[in-house]
Order: sequence, then C-alpha cells, then structure tokens
Amino acid sequence: MKIALILFASLCLACNSVHDSLPASTALEAAREFLEASKAGKFEKASFYMLQDDENSKLLKQSKEKYYSFSNKDKKQLLDASLQNITIENISPTEVIVYYNNSFDKQRRKVKAVNTNNTWLIDYKYTFNPNL
Repeated sequence: MKIALILFASLCLACNSVHDSLPASTALEAAREFLEASKAGKFEKASFYMLQDDENSKLLKQSKEKYYSFSNKDKKQLLDASLQNITIENISPTEVIVYYNNSFDKQRRKVKAVNTNNTWLIDYKYTFNPNL
C-alpha cells in the first residue's frame, strides 16, 4: 500500500510540472521560460509559453526531433548552457524581440514575444522567418 501511494504521488508530481507553470507577465520572462524549457528537453512546458498555431507547433516538433537526435553529452551541455548577451527590442507595446546567445554554441538567435490577453507568449516562427 505504501509503495502504491508513493508511486501515485510521484506520478502526480511529474504530471503537474507544466500545470504548475504560471503565465509569463513580461516578454523576457516568456522568452526565458520557453528557452530554458527547450534546452532542457521539456517541450510540453515550452509549448505552454508558445503562441499556439500550426506553424509554431510544427517548428517546435522539429526542434524536439533535433533535440532527441543529440548525444547524451550534447544534451547535457545544452542543459548546462546559459543564456547570454540578452538584448530586447521593443517593436510595439505588444511585440518584443529578444536577442540572445547561449554558451553551448554561441550562435546569435532571436525570439519574438507577443502579448495576447495580458500574457506574453513566444511566436516561434519568427525565429525562422524574421519578415513576419
């Protein structure tokens, strides 16, 4: 009985991890949560901080497949990588571009955060097509 209770409690804790996430109240918070979840392989959590549309879902799925093709060593290095050189460009009161590097590959990247219903979400497709 004790073992069953412990297993049930562990399962509940594991399942609630995304549901415990709070909506992002700033563009930087949305970007940080999305990026940290992605580099940790927590794509369900990353999706929570992403603007939901078909193109974003497709791109996140591709990122997930790429992540799972990495060696365990590369996944660990990505997980340990820090976000660096963060700069913010305010496009409008509801659109912000966040530029960053990570210490894993040092490539300059960007994500677009949009404010929808007082919640900041990442419009992931902008990362791949900045003309949107």
